[in-house]
Amino acid sequence: MRQQSKESIIILFISAVLALNYPFLGLFDRTWMPFGIPLLYLYLYLVWFLIIVLLIAIVERSKVREPNEHGESGPSAPAPAAEPASRIDTAVKAGGGNGSVELP
Repeated sequence: MRQQSKESIIILFISAVLALNYPFLGLFDRTWMPFGIPLLYLYLYLVWFLIIVLLIAIVERSKVREPNEHGESGPSAPAPAAEPASRIDTAVKAGGGNGSVELP
């Protein structure tokens, strides 16, 4: 994670703590109910939603990507060779089906 992203997350945390503490909560503790929802509850859920969206934006922007994730074609590592199936099948058939397997 980049240094700028860490700083952004810390700033977001401090802002969230301030927004969800007494001085601001006292501003929204009113009897007015927009859409039938108490103003304090509406404020809490909107701030909570905004914090989550901003955190997602910061983290997505700061992802460390591999060169191949951007669609760049480069030399790729060869796939590991698998055990030939014919050798295993032959060993199973040679065992006579009694559960014992002997490899050549």
